[in-house]
Amino acid sequence: MARLKQAKEEAEKEISEYRAQIEAEFQKKLAESSGDSGAKVKRLEQETEEKIHHLKAESARISHDVVHMLLRHVTTVKN
Repeated sequence: MARLKQAKEEAEKEISEYRAQIEAEFQKKLAESSGDSGAKVKRLEQETEEKIHHLKAESARISHDVVHMLLRHVTTVKN
């Protein structure tokens, strides 16, 4: 019985050490990811602005052709 009790205490000790180790790793990863959030937000804002600028440039480039295509389809009479 004494050996069984000792084994149980050793197992509980190992479990608590493992839990503390995993918790420390989790807190470290959490700190790393939250520290970068400002940089990530800035990068995402920059990428978004670049995409918006690209879309505006493309729409300005092809809008003339689109208007002519629509006018041609609307004004064409088919029998």
